[in-house]
Amino acid sequence: MHPVSHQHPTIYTHDATACEECDLLVPATPLAVGEASDCPRCGHVLSRHLPEQERKPIAYGFAALIMFAFSNVFTFMSFSSHGVGQEMTFLQCITTLVDQGYLFLGAVLSLTLIGLPLVYIGSIMLVLWRLDKDLHSNALRSLGRLLCRIKPWLMVDVFLIGVLISLVKLMGMADIKMGLSFWAFVGYTLLLIKMISSLDRMWLWQRLFGPTAAREVDPEASALSCGLVGCHICGALNEGDAHSCARCGDHLHSRKPGGLNRTWALLITSVILYVPANLYPIMDTVFLGDDSPSTIMGGVVLLWAMGSYPIAAVIFFASVVVPLVKILALLWLCYVVQRGQGASPLRKLKLYRMTEFVGRWSMIDVFVVAILAGLIRLDNLMTIYPGPAAVAFAGVVLITMVAAMSFDSRLIWDLQQGERERE
Repeated sequence: MHPVSHQHPTIYTHDATACEECDLLVPATPLAVGEASDCPRCGHVLSRHLPEQERKPIAYGFAALIMFAFSNVFTFMSFSSHGVGQEMTFLQCITTLVDQGYLFLGAVLSLTLIGLPLVYIGSIMLVLWRLDKDLHSNALRSLGRLLCRIKPWLMVDVFLIGVLISLVKLMGMADIKMGLSFWAFVGYTLLLIKMISSLDRMWLWQRLFGPTAAREVDPEASALSCGLVGCHICGALNEGDAHSCARCGDHLHSRKPGGLNRTWALLITSVILYVPANLYPIMDTVFLGDDSPSTIMGGVVLLWAMGSYPIAAVIFFASVVVPLVKILALLWLCYVVQRGQGASPLRKLKLYRMTEFVGRWSMIDVFVVAILAGLIRLDNLMTIYPGPAAVAFAGVVLITMVAAMSFDSRLIWDLQQGERERE
C-alpha cells in the first residue's frame, strides 16, 4: 500500500475505531479544524483535527534541532564558591555518570534526553516531508510505529524541572549562573512539546495510507463482543482473528498478552527496589574532606530547613509519594480485576490514567543528582557523587512505567460487561 495524496480539507473524518482504554466501538466522526473526538463512555480523546498538521511539526522540529545543537555548544551552568568555580556543559551530566561507573544512569539519560527525542523529531520530519513522495510503505509503517512507542519516554521537560530544582538547592551555598546552553535547552524543550502537541496520531495514519474500509459499528458494543480488535498504534479496526494490523502492520491482540501476570511481576520488582531506593544515599557530598551522604528524605528535610518549602514539597511528592501511590494504585487495580470486581469502572480508569501521567515525573530526583554530580566537581573543596539509591530509584520509575503500560485498562470494562450479561 502506497501513501495516499489528499488535498487539505477543512473537514477530517476519522475512521470507525475502538477506544484503546475501554474498547467501545466509535463510528467514523467528521471533525472541523480545532475539534476533537472523544469516547462517549470513558472520555478518552480518540482523534483531533489540528491546524496545519503537515507543516507545523516540521517547523517546530527544525527549530528544536537548532536549539538542541546550541544547548551543547556553550556553557550550561556555572558554579562558584569561595573563589573557586566550575562550569558544566549539558553533555557533562551524562559523561560524569559514566566516568564514575554509573553506566545504567548514563544510558538512561542518554536515551531519554538525547537519543529518543532526536529519533522522534527526525522521524516526524521525515514522514511528513515524504507524505506525497515515494517513500517505501514498509519504511513509513516502521517509522510510524516507532513514533508511537517512544513518545512516553521523552523526558526533556522532566529534566528541565530537575535543573530548576538543582538551582534552588545550590543557591544557598554558591553563586550559580545559567549559560547560553541552558536557555537553548529551554527553547528545545518548549519546541519539542509544541511539536508533539501539533500532530494527531490517527490523522497521520489516515494521511499516510488513507482511511480503512467503511464499517458500520454498534456504538454501544465493545470491539471484543463484535469479533473485532482495534489497533493501538493507528486506531484501525481489524477482524478479531487477524494477527497484524492491515494498515500499520503492528501485532494485534484483543487484550494485552500476559494478562495480569506481567504487571504483577513488574510491580513486585518495583516494590523490592523501592526499599533500597529510600534507605541508601541517593548522593554523597564531600566538603573539605567530610563525606555527607543524603537519602531522598534527607534531601527533602534539608530543603525544608533551608526554607525552600515549595521545592521540598515537589521533591517529596515526586520522589516519595508518587512512586509509592503509583505502585499501590496498580496493585489495587490488578487485585480488583483479578477478583472480578466490576463496579465503578470509570473511577478505576481515572485512577489508572493518573498513574500513567505522573509516573515519569518521579525521574526528577535522578536528574537532579546527575546535574549536581556534573556541576560540582571542586576536588579540594566540594564534590558530589551519585549514591547507590540513584540506580535503584531510576529502576523503580522505569519499571513502574512499564507496569502501567502492560496493564490493560479494557479489562476493567470487561468486568462490567460480564456483570451485565449475568444479570
